[in-house]
Amino acid sequence: MGERHLVGARLPIHDAVKLDEITDTLGVSVSQYVADLLHDHLATIDIDAIKNQAELPIKTA
Repeated sequence: MGERHLVGARLPIHDAVKLDEITDTLGVSVSQYVADLLHDHLATIDIDAIKNQAELPIKTA
């Protein structure tokens, strides 16, 4: 898995409780579950498209 970097987030209580229930049921740690979700989501994003997005032309008054 390589080196890791800690990313923290504060969740609403009801989401945190649900997250704990899900990870307990699946038998994985919260950290691994969140890391997997983020990895899957980030894999869908083309960072070059975001960085190279051209500005929209704005007409001057």
